[in-house]
Amino acid sequence: MNNELVSVIIPSYKRSEMLPRAVKSVLAQTYKNIEIIVVDDNDPDSLWRRDTEKRMNQFKNNRHVKYICHEKNKNGSVARNTGIKNASGSIIAFLDDDDEYLPTKIEKQVSFLLEHPEYKAVYSGWIRANKKIIPTHQGDLSYDILSGNNIIYTNVIMMWKKCAEEFGGWDESFIRNQEAAFLLRYFDAGYKIGVVSEALVIFDITDRSNAAANSIVNEKQMMQLINNYTKAMNRCETTKKGSRKRIICSRKKGILLSYLKDKKYKEATEVLIEMLSEYPVCFCWTMLKYGIKRISGKNY
Repeated sequence: MNNELVSVIIPSYKRSEMLPRAVKSVLAQTYKNIEIIVVDDNDPDSLWRRDTEKRMNQFKNNRHVKYICHEKNKNGSVARNTGIKNASGSIIAFLDDDDEYLPTKIEKQVSFLLEHPEYKAVYSGWIRANKKIIPTHQGDLSYDILSGNNIIYTNVIMMWKKCAEEFGGWDESFIRNQEAAFLLRYFDAGYKIGVVSEALVIFDITDRSNAAANSIVNEKQMMQLINNYTKAMNRCETTKKGSRKRIICSRKKGILLSYLKDKKYKEATEVLIEMLSEYPVCFCWTMLKYGIKRISGKNY
């Protein structure tokens, strides 16, 4: 039995009632050499801070649990960096306060890292809305992430702490797409990610209060990701010519659909004209594939 300490970082913001379930799911792991770092990102004078403090009292005598309070609300990326700075473990993992680990999550991912030293991070599958998602891709997944073809959520990531420290941890300028930026930093540093092809995390989708903003903000945030990680974009283009335009078309398709969903037809038309002007064949093919998948009932 190995003895690597795993630090699980749980930021919490306005979900105090769900937080204890997340903490307990980590305490119930089959792998026992753990510490849990709860980072309270609520404003100090808020009802959420007071309620979070009250609920965390049940863990105050548990040696596996650390409770850290920010002096003000800063955002999830900052909270996770706070967790990394305070982590004693050589391995770090992440969990959102409204979700939970299945019992063997840590054990199986630690085993993978120790058995596959060529990978400095690993992710897994998950369960969302009673549907299991089982990923198989591994390596440098920059293209998958930039294009949105492979979403790797925060909760399923495990990584050696020294690697996260080396590339600077979480990009604190990001409000959304935080895990995408985090992983692109990881790949930019020359690392690859492995996969445990099992569902090891359960997502709770009942509370969407921290969900994505409106379509206008969505476009701004998505283009922030594309514009800030040009190194990853260039690496994809070098590996496979045409990657850049496929990434842009894929993301602009999502932006277009978001505008249509919000009934912002002027903005949707502007995106359509832009893409038909710049990448007419690629964008039409992207939209055609999307339409075929919708008609056939396949997940997209």
